[in-house]
This record gives sequence, C-alpha cells and structure tokens, in this order.
Amino acid sequence: MDILWFLQRRLRFISDLYDTAIAPFQETMRKIEAGEEPFIDGRDPEYASEPAFLNEYLEAHDSVEVLGQWCLCMVHASLKAFLEEYVAEMARDYRSSLHDLSTRLGAKKGKSGFERYRLLFLEDLYIDWAKGPVKLAELEQINLTRDDLIHNVDVTTNAVYKNDKHAERHPEGLFTDEMWANMGMPTKIKVDREQLTNALNIVDSFCAWLEGIRLRYREHVKALA
Repeated sequence: MDILWFLQRRLRFISDLYDTAIAPFQETMRKIEAGEEPFIDGRDPEYASEPAFLNEYLEAHDSVEVLGQWCLCMVHASLKAFLEEYVAEMARDYRSSLHDLSTRLGAKKGKSGFERYRLLFLEDLYIDWAKGPVKLAELEQINLTRDDLIHNVDVTTNAVYKNDKHAERHPEGLFTDEMWANMGMPTKIKVDREQLTNALNIVDSFCAWLEGIRLRYREHVKALA
C-alpha cells in the first residue's frame, strides 16, 4: 500500500481546511479594523472607554488560534497513523523476522509513544531517525505541543501554554507565541499559518524519508552490515 500517498493527501486536506476555516474569522477582524458594516462605531468618542467591538474581535482572534491548534493535532495524528501503518506493513512484508513488531513496540521503555516508536525503529528496524532530513527536536516539539493542546487546557482561557517539561526542554520552540515571549512570557503556544506549514513540511519530509527506506529495506539492511 502506498501509505505515503495517503499521508500526503491528509496533509493537503489539513492545509486546505485551515485556510477555509479561518477565512470568515479573519474577515471579521478585517472589517472591525476597517470600520466596515456591520462593525461601524457610532459611539461618541468622548465616552468610548475601549475599542469598538472588542469582544467580537477577540472571539474571532481566538477562533483562528484554536483552529491552528486543532490542525496541528491533526498533523500529529497523521504522523502517528503513518507510523502505525508503517510498522504493520513491515510486519507483513518481513513475516519471518518482523512479524511481532507490535509486541516489541509495546515492550519499549520510552517515556512517550513518540520515544517508543523511535526506539523500535532504531533497535529493531535499524532506522536511525537522527539521520533523517528533520531534527528529532522538531518531531518532539510536535508531539509535546499536541500533548499540551490536549492535556494542558485551562477552563478560564482559550489560550494553551506549555507545561513545565515542555518549556524546560524547548524554551524557544517551534510553536512559541513570539509576542508573548517578547513580554517575558514564553510559554504560550501559537499555531499560525507559518507554523502550521512548517509542521506539515516536517512530517511530510520525515515520512517520505522513512517510506524511501521501506521500499528498499533489504538494501538498507545490507548497507549497514
């Protein structure tokens, strides 16, 4: 099965979904800033204590941020699904030696699912992720950011922050809100178009490299011997 084709189709879908979903909220913010209908400020400036339509603007802004966050979760899920299918394909193609890959994966002692897969590939498939086209720290940040987006939610805000472990390992990470960082608060997570595109490219490049090895796996193993 051409699992890379399916992965790349998912990544294109995520990218297109993001642009389509944020468009109405971006248009709301633009209209508020431009003072266009229906956001015309008819107040007496002398008694205007805050910007007009502030709540509407903040809600639209938060909506764009949340859509970026959930698209990143989809990128992470796509990578995880690719790795799951990759392991299954290897077990089917090399039954004599790799039939029990899923059992081996479950026995790995990594601190996260990401780390267990990395160890399985390194120790059982002889594929060293550190030799791939993307940095391990970048893959790790996608994983850690997804974990924060799911598990580090605060009911009082739509913003999400890095947990202590994430902030310590990657104080200036791929998904850091630079505006907040410049104010001395570097742990707020931000996933805008540029950051989402970066994540999409990281996963695409990494999985294309892995698939290239799978398709010539015997040659890969012989080269290591």
